[in-house]
Amino acid sequence: MSNASTSVDAVGLPADPDAVSAATAARAGGGTSRDTSREALAGVDTAGSTSGPSSVEAATARARADEKARAAAKAEKQKAAKAQAARDNAVKAAHRWVSPLASYTLTSGYGFRWGKLHPAQDLATPVGSRVHSLSSGTVIFAGWDSTGFGNLVRIQYWDGTVSFMAHNSRLVVSVGQTVAPGQLVSYSGNTGHSTGPHVHLEIHPSGGEAVPPMPWLANHGIRL
Repeated sequence: MSNASTSVDAVGLPADPDAVSAATAARAGGGTSRDTSREALAGVDTAGSTSGPSSVEAATARARADEKARAAAKAEKQKAAKAQAARDNAVKAAHRWVSPLASYTLTSGYGFRWGKLHPAQDLATPVGSRVHSLSSGTVIFAGWDSTGFGNLVRIQYWDGTVSFMAHNSRLVVSVGQTVAPGQLVSYSGNTGHSTGPHVHLEIHPSGGEAVPPMPWLANHGIRL
């Protein structure tokens, strides 16, 4: 009997060579298919690992942009607050009240004198002393007054109050000129109906009747 190694099937019959070849090819193909699947899965994993850092970088960029926007808004708010504070300080400085003279002696005050009302406070001072605006305002009269004031300057201030400063030797402002607190407006003198070198100071709130200057000035921070 021949000892040939012919393939046999499960029931002992010789195997079909074509069928054996097809099965072998199928098994080989199956291996390739599995390898390809693994490679595809590896590609997905690689893509996932690539997109992860990009997402983190985008989120970080957005966070930085938001932080930058908040910082810019905060800086703008601070800038606006500083500008408003500067405006408030400017208004406060413009609205402050100051004494008309650096040095003086109080003489005749507000009240009746020689049978008539003396509606002022007299501040005795040497001729040529510097006379200053009480606050910010506008000059509404600057010149010679023939009723007895001599060289007179009248100023209407920011709140409507009007001051009279009379008997000056010389005026250095003109009608319509704006003045600041403490600005030089004249030099004291002895002109008009005067009993000696002094500044005759009248205060007219809202441009109305004269009031006693000392208490009015004290209410505005000036103590004569």
